[in-house]
Amino acid sequence: MGKSESFKDLCVKTLKESGARLTKPRMALIECLAHSKVPLSPKVILQKTAEQLDGQESVDAVTVYRILDRFSELGLVHQVAPNGDYIACTHLACEASTHIMTHCTECDAASEIHVPEEVLAPMLWYLKSQNQFEPKKHLFQLDGICARCQGRTKT
Repeated sequence: MGKSESFKDLCVKTLKESGARLTKPRMALIECLAHSKVPLSPKVILQKTAEQLDGQESVDAVTVYRILDRFSELGLVHQVAPNGDYIACTHLACEASTHIMTHCTECDAASEIHVPEEVLAPMLWYLKSQNQFEPKKHLFQLDGICARCQGRTKT
């Protein structure tokens, strides 16, 4: 099963478990995010979603923002800085897994990389014991240049 299929399955399962309806706008938005390799702005998501619905159902900016907010609450999408564009979550157990969002400043590609718990354990210990801060949610993002773009600059 590919990334887009697993993301669609995760969305459907999560929405059903949360009691949310599987509306045509939600399904079109899922489809849009499932096939994107780069973060998308709400404006682009609105355009692509409207194209997918092809007049079968009306969708407006407020609807897209509400869906994105709901998907974000459910851990199905992440916002990528600096623009706050959205990308599908690729970790099926995102809440239980520590990962870093990498964002290429050259091609705008973004991806999530799982980080073993023992790598971040010292930082979490430091936050808890030295700063009396108990992390509940995380989003680590590193901006840089991906391997593909590095290869292009070396030639």
